[in-house]
Amino acid sequence: MSWARAAAEYARPSRPVRVHALPPTMWIRPARGTGGAKAAADGVLPAAITWHGGTVRLAGTEESPSTEWGVDAAGTTLSGSTRLAPGEGLVGRPEERMWPIHHAPPLSPREAGRILDGLQEAGQLARWQLLSSLESLAHRQIPAVATSIFREVADVDEAQVAPALLDAQQLEVVVTDVIYGTSGADSRILRSLERCLDPATTRKVDPIRYLTAQVRRDLADQVRVAIGDPQVGPRIRRVARALPAGASLESIINRYNQVHPCDRISTTRAIRALTVAPSIESTALRDVFEARHHV
Repeated sequence: MSWARAAAEYARPSRPVRVHALPPTMWIRPARGTGGAKAAADGVLPAAITWHGGTVRLAGTEESPSTEWGVDAAGTTLSGSTRLAPGEGLVGRPEERMWPIHHAPPLSPREAGRILDGLQEAGQLARWQLLSSLESLAHRQIPAVATSIFREVADVDEAQVAPALLDAQQLEVVVTDVIYGTSGADSRILRSLERCLDPATTRKVDPIRYLTAQVRRDLADQVRVAIGDPQVGPRIRRVARALPAGASLESIINRYNQVHPCDRISTTRAIRALTVAPSIESTALRDVFEARHHV
């Protein structure tokens, strides 16, 4: 994906050139205490490389320019320069040390154009493969996410059985909206993938862990949208439950604004948070509330 974005910035060459597809990542040995379980198991982690001028560089057939690079991840900081030279290129990614020279063969304008087009096409394919994998992850996580939100909204503890908050079709819509978006060619997860191309995003966290956490967070946000729960709903309910039974709406709002002065919630948001219920296709919350009322 990094190569695809960099290749898209170049006009197709009109003279013979070399196309240097520089490695977007390299294997590093993280500093002690960083990198988590993956580093403990494997001893190394892939780290994003910041290349001055991008991960794809065009050079004249006889030129041998140098390009600066840097790595800042998992407590490890590296930097240097790599010379771009004619020759057959290496395949793979550097291990702990950057290659001092990166080779690429001279190409005709047509060949170079095909290489750039191929990098873009491969990037698009990689993006859709990642989205497909993340969609599968989202389908596995959404039941637990919805159940957790139900327990919080309905104040049901872990010992009680939690009915479905949304039906299967509604959960499918939630997953689709998170992974692919509601309109156009954009979504929360696509934006997360784009952020992963920035080495700063993964400076302190593994990209897989970052995306996994982002999927779960976005699913929770979208479930709350589906049931009409405002973003501050959980905080409002925590404040309300801490007050004496029968506390007025005004007292709940006043107390909330004391605890969270930056939010300054409105009456509308407070009412939505305190009366949130799933859409009319699901009666899970109503069933719980009615059961409690009749006990």
